[in-house]
Amino acid sequence: MTQPSSGDIIKGFEAARANSIYYLGKALIDNLGAEKGRKILEETVWAMSSDSGSKARQGYEARGVENTWRNHRDANGPLYKLAWEGGIVHDEENHKIIEYSYCPLADGFTKLGSEAEEIGDIYCAHTDNAFWSGFNPEWTVTREKTFSKYGLCRLVWRKK
Repeated sequence: MTQPSSGDIIKGFEAARANSIYYLGKALIDNLGAEKGRKILEETVWAMSSDSGSKARQGYEARGVENTWRNHRDANGPLYKLAWEGGIVHDEENHKIIEYSYCPLADGFTKLGSEAEEIGDIYCAHTDNAFWSGFNPEWTVTREKTFSKYGLCRLVWRKK
């Protein structure tokens, strides 16, 4: 029996994360109605992701590392190279763009069906900007393209 690669392990983790997000979002929407369920899902994603960003910032501070875009990318970019396809396509001081042609989280939502893709779009529309609001609020992140609509993910960072 062969050992799974690091990329395969990450892909499996991201598929499981998509599954969890889907069933949580579906329960909210089914039980509270579409509008209220989506709103609570957005608020929950924001709270969860901004908290994650704050904890990451605190970890950087504890190690004496500045919480810059470049330092974050240098620390996390190797992880993304294991399971995502694509990367930085624009890198100016106050404006960054990353495009992915494959994302294991998006793939997990896609494999669960169109309802899951919609919930995945809600999650993905908020998670990165929320993370950065906690990690380094000098930056905003906008998801300009989604897998469900464009077949790729385009994230744009702008320094305020």
